[in-house]
Amino acid sequence: MPRIRHRSFQIYDFLQEANDALASKSARINTYSLDPDLWRFRQLDVQIRPTGVAHVTFKPRADVDSDSGSDVELDFANDLGRDLADLADLLTNGSRAVLDFEGVETFNADAIAKLSDFNGKLTHKGSRFVLCNLGPTTRDSFFPNARTKANS
Repeated sequence: MPRIRHRSFQIYDFLQEANDALASKSARINTYSLDPDLWRFRQLDVQIRPTGVAHVTFKPRADVDSDSGSDVELDFANDLGRDLADLADLLTNGSRAVLDFEGVETFNADAIAKLSDFNGKLTHKGSRFVLCNLGPTTRDSFFPNARTKANS
């Protein structure tokens, strides 16, 4: 059972909890038509664990320009959407993935919409993913109504 209840995503506090949740399912190791070591993404890093679980992390955004923050955010969401769509295509049916938010400071509504699209593609393939290591600010992005109620 996820540590944090969300209407669309399973969210865990720690990577080990997320891995344990996915490990309880079939331990079948997936084979891919393209070697995962050759997968290239703009915003994501992906490693396939020995258990077959794809461990997905976000690349650091070192090129953020404070004068064009909104443009950078939009580019991030678009790049993330492309990366997630490509990853969904590369993952085989019945795959399992952990999206690890370690080091992610902010996550906007557009990026969450991209995650929802990714969720739909994986669900269609009989695959599953969970989220982990969401910091307080990032977690708040997933619960905008809770933030509004707290400020009222």
